Amino acid sequence: MFINSRKGPVIGAVIAAVCIIVYIVALVNAVTSIYKSMEKRLKYADEEFLALADRVSATGVVLSFTDETFQEIIRKSLNESRTLEGVIITSPHGEFAFEKKPGKAITMVNGIPRFKNRFEFSKEQFVQYLHIQGLRNVTIQAVAGAFDYAVLTGVLKQTLFLIAAALALAFFTLLIESYIKNKGKPAGFNAGSWWKGASKEGRAGWGKPQSSAGAYSQRGRVIREDYTENRLTEELQRGADAGYDLAFIAIEFKPTADDSFYARFAADAARFFSSRDYVCEKGEKGISVICPGLTLDAGFFNAGEFHSRVMGKYPELFKSKTDLCMGLSARSGRPVNAQRLMFEADEALERAMMDPVSHIVAFKSDPEKYRAFMEGQ
Repeated sequence: MFINSRKGPVIGAVIAAVCIIVYIVALVNAVTSIYKSMEKRLKYADEEFLALADRVSATGVVLSFTDETFQEIIRKSLNESRTLEGVIITSPHGEFAFEKKPGKAITMVNGIPRFKNRFEFSKEQFVQYLHIQGLRNVTIQAVAGAFDYAVLTGVLKQTLFLIAAALALAFFTLLIESYIKNKGKPAGFNAGSWWKGASKEGRAGWGKPQSSAGAYSQRGRVIREDYTENRLTEELQRGADAGYDLAFIAIEFKPTADDSFYARFAADAARFFSSRDYVCEKGEKGISVICPGLTLDAGFFNAGEFHSRVMGKYPELFKSKTDLCMGLSARSGRPVNAQRLMFEADEALERAMMDPVSHIVAFKSDPEKYRAFMEGQ
């Protein structure tokens, strides 16, 4: 896991801001549109209810509530309504319930019809006293649907379209940024490439690899220890050319462990630090990690994260934090070579191995003093 200390492209931040604004606008527009639709529907429901109440009053003067013709008129009026879902008429002759869809709006409680309390129904109370000759205490109640589903569907489609468009824009921008970053950062490690750039003296010490796989060890399946300095030299040169920093971490554990654990430990480091091309073997109980693009502070943070992950994964082996120690250094703007950077990280690791408390030690140099020292040399 790498933390890049450089600022990302400005366009990424702009696109992110635009996407956030689109999300907010889409959500606010959806809420506002739905609320306005509910308000409009409520007003229309009130008009339909008053018209129904007038019809019931006029019909009740001529027909009895128990008359099938009267009830059929009420059912027809309810079915023609765009908003009303249920009606209850209370009279001295009893209570009469009508529904647009049976079982949806009305339930029976101790033999008495009552409206169901459902999310899709309006909370507004529709109640009207009816003036019917010869009858007293006659009331009509109704419940209306809160949503116009045609409008609701349109609003949701529009909102999803805006969000999907913003997501597509963000994804496309991410692809462009990844392409630009990959184009500008060092290419993946290839054993043959740094073999060709090496001196004759260096080649004599390596033994010419037959393929890229020849640079990897059998024990840990990471870079062989005798290739560490050359890998670090290559990455330092790339960093100097591209203008980015580089951190180097030396790691060692104290408990005794077999080769199978070492292989798992090295694989954990390769996954955490992005690739086995940046992880090198170091003695019987250690590894070294090259971190292109990381400052000393970012390298220290990553070292701490990796330490916590390993401690949590292997509690049976690492009983104390100081059972796994790390030392690190960084280029920090200096014209430092690989040998010097490895020396500084090893010095920091040695201090961590001897310290009873600190399990990670960083070698922090002063670039100006280092430059003056090198000029003096």
